[in-house]
Amino acid sequence: MSDAGFLNALPAAMDAVGTTRFEKHLADAIGTVLEYDFITMARYSVHGKPRFLIHSYTFPPNMAELYLSQFVDADPYIEHWRSAEEPGVVWLQEIAFSRKRYRTYTDVFLPQIGVRDEIGIFMPAVGRDSVAFFYNNRRGLFSVDDVQAARQVFKTGAALYRVHIRALLIQEGAARDDSPSLGTPPRATSVTDETIWFTNEWSAQEHPNMAADSHATSKQKPMPDSYQSTTAGQGGLARPALRKWIAQLGLTPRERDIVEAALKGLANADIAGALGLSVGNVKNHKRRIYAKLEVTCERDLLIKCLDAMLPGSVD
Repeated sequence: MSDAGFLNALPAAMDAVGTTRFEKHLADAIGTVLEYDFITMARYSVHGKPRFLIHSYTFPPNMAELYLSQFVDADPYIEHWRSAEEPGVVWLQEIAFSRKRYRTYTDVFLPQIGVRDEIGIFMPAVGRDSVAFFYNNRRGLFSVDDVQAARQVFKTGAALYRVHIRALLIQEGAARDDSPSLGTPPRATSVTDETIWFTNEWSAQEHPNMAADSHATSKQKPMPDSYQSTTAGQGGLARPALRKWIAQLGLTPRERDIVEAALKGLANADIAGALGLSVGNVKNHKRRIYAKLEVTCERDLLIKCLDAMLPGSVD
């Protein structure tokens, strides 16, 4: 399938960066390259059982309880995450059917919820946990092309996810406390591994390397001034930061306007209308922009933007 739908859906996820809406918008955006029946979202950890976070209305709520009580030990994705701890696209057909121990999951649990196949997409780790989006197919098996399409857009989705995590870690309030991605184990540390912030769930668990007095803290530790942000709580990629990055690209003022509009998800016709240009002029400007920035399409431009706004990696 074409990734045009993905690019059209991505601005909604970009605008939700740093908010509790982000994961759902990102899952929906990635799902535009697949034909699926419903999505579930779970957080996988090397320390404990997965936790269901969000599921589509077509997924019976009692099935989450059934899974945790009877089928969790047969879940092939658990072993995958614990052994690899690598973000990416994981197709059930590639990991489950070579081992008999997973037959209870594939031959009993999935038929009970009416699923024939699923693709799991594991987001970059926070601590040693990963939020995973699962795309479930009731009608048949996904194809190799489906898996490849998901892998093609994963890099962009993962880069935006990292931006989201950093936006959460530099703000305070409900968005950080209630985030599906930060609901368990994570802590923020300095370069010397000193704990500067942690969630309540993390502090309640057993961690041999955690200072004893940290367990007595019932609320998150305040983050030092250098970690504060006055814009993160507003959600979305901060427009001043985006414009600052665009200003450093060596583009003309008109080209900068077009890049900003494209990164907002505007189509060529909408950009033309907003800037008083013809669609042909917009396309010509984009060709010159791509040549200057050494990219070939809007997706590459977006990745370049996200990479620039994301120094380092999530610990």
